[in-house]
Amino acid sequence: MFCYECHEELLHNPVLLPEDIKRFAELVRYRQLAEEDKPTHRKKIAGRVELFHEIIARGLAALAKDGKGAN
Repeated sequence: MFCYECHEELLHNPVLLPEDIKRFAELVRYRQLAEEDKPTHRKKIAGRVELFHEIIARGLAALAKDGKGAN
């Protein structure tokens, strides 16, 4: 459960730096999830959403493993 401010800032308005977007775009291209035109199916956008979740999960796991995210 999130307070209103955390909910708005973390979930609705995440702050991504230009370098973050560049690196994400590289991964999107590498995994062949990029699109030039908007297709009728949503397979690639679903893949990009899954990739973004994977990035967050791996980052959280790495920080927890390093002891930088654990209490």
